Amino acid sequence: MIPTSNRERSILAPYAFHSDNTAGRRYPEPTHPYRGPFQRDRDRIIHCAAFRRLSEKMQVFTADFGSNHRTRLTHTLEVVSIARTLGRGLDLNEDLIESLGLLHDIGHPPFGHTGEAVLDALLLNDGGFDHNGQALRIVEKLEHRYPDFPGLNLSRELLDGQGYKCTKKTTPLLEVQVVDVADSIAYDTADADDALELGLLTTEGLLGTPLWKRSVERVRTRWTALDGGEFRCAVIHDLVDTQVSDVMEATCRRLGERDPANIAEVLLLPVLVAPSREIAEQKVEMEEFLLENVYRHPKVMFHRNRVRDWFESLFEYFLKHMKSLPERYDSVRKTEGDRRAVADCLADMTDRSARMEHRRLIPQKSPMDRPPV
Repeated sequence: MIPTSNRERSILAPYAFHSDNTAGRRYPEPTHPYRGPFQRDRDRIIHCAAFRRLSEKMQVFTADFGSNHRTRLTHTLEVVSIARTLGRGLDLNEDLIESLGLLHDIGHPPFGHTGEAVLDALLLNDGGFDHNGQALRIVEKLEHRYPDFPGLNLSRELLDGQGYKCTKKTTPLLEVQVVDVADSIAYDTADADDALELGLLTTEGLLGTPLWKRSVERVRTRWTALDGGEFRCAVIHDLVDTQVSDVMEATCRRLGERDPANIAEVLLLPVLVAPSREIAEQKVEMEEFLLENVYRHPKVMFHRNRVRDWFESLFEYFLKHMKSLPERYDSVRKTEGDRRAVADCLADMTDRSARMEHRRLIPQKSPMDRPPV
């Protein structure tokens, strides 16, 4: 059995984070005989309730639109896949990258950014709500799985990496940068794919975005007879590969130019893991197209407006009937007040459980009419 530290010394770059250098955990624990700290973090995340709930939380489209599009869980797995590919190519710490990727979205409330916007508005005078910060609340306070400490007692590097998503003020570890880039690649590509699958977009409409057009031309050159779903899948695959390859090449070039000798030097530099200027500009164009044609599509907006109204009513119901709130939020009530406790409760719900609670508690305002899809 080769210790994790010996293996890392043989394969990781000098600017990668080595597990031996971890700042540890808030509540000290003995080391594990054959699992490194970030392997243990990974296992704690995938076994926690918040991670399991991602399977029934929407990415962009709810179950009303069908069952083949992404959920928060499948998005998370796609991010981890892309991030580990980049991490291995750059000789970074894949265990840390995997754990960061698995952690990054567990703070999302039901119904995507609509649910988040509602909670943020309702907590305007109580600190607001942000899904990145909520992930930290979950792993530091809200999960109860261990007798010796609250939360999951994750390594400091994971908490700091998630904290970077809240502020973006300082340069983080390269492993954190990798996950941030992988997240962007995954959601841009997947949202386009899901919208095409659901008929909200056409491949022809996307040709106005240079990034999509580039992949279409590459696919047409290689497979002249593809059409329908096979053509769409081939373009999506090329779109991911184009972006990952570009990030890898651009990052290697920056690392070569800056030549950081260790992590301390990395933290003094600007962000290095990023696409080239050309691809970055094309990503912006594609994201603007998706904003106008997917996220603001009338069918999507119909659902968002409906959800906003009844999610607010569910919050107000719990606020007026605090005895209905599960006991596990009592400690939050005592230390942070009723509104934060209600927000934690609602954020923990899945799309389905939120609907069920609304049906049960406020049946006269049932939101179950299906959107016109």
